[in-house]
Amino acid sequence: MVWGKSITDKYFMGDEMRKGSPEGHIQLQIIHYIKARGWVVGKTKTMGVRRGKSFCFDPYTFRGFSDLVAFVNHKIYFIEVKSKTGQQSDDQKEFQKCVEDAGLTYILARSVEDVMKEVSR
Repeated sequence: MVWGKSITDKYFMGDEMRKGSPEGHIQLQIIHYIKARGWVVGKTKTMGVRRGKSFCFDPYTFRGFSDLVAFVNHKIYFIEVKSKTGQQSDDQKEFQKCVEDAGLTYILARSVEDVMKEVSR
């Protein structure tokens, strides 16, 4: 795999993206927008894993970490994707505060246009 290029979407799509959730579709639009311009973007795995009939959270996962991380023109963006009605969890709000307190950019994206506006500043 070359930085910024994926073999196919299925290798970085989580189950929520394959099942057609609104947030999954928005994530794909954002990923395609960023990669089409030669920038780097990655999807983070923040959900737990299914083990048999149970669902386990990884205790070492940073709860609230953004869905996507992008590197655009020597700047890092943490992108949390929500549908029009989706709400951030308390963990996500705390992560946003950490990012912004560090002087970095956090984007709460409800559409690819939200990302387009922020990276063009």
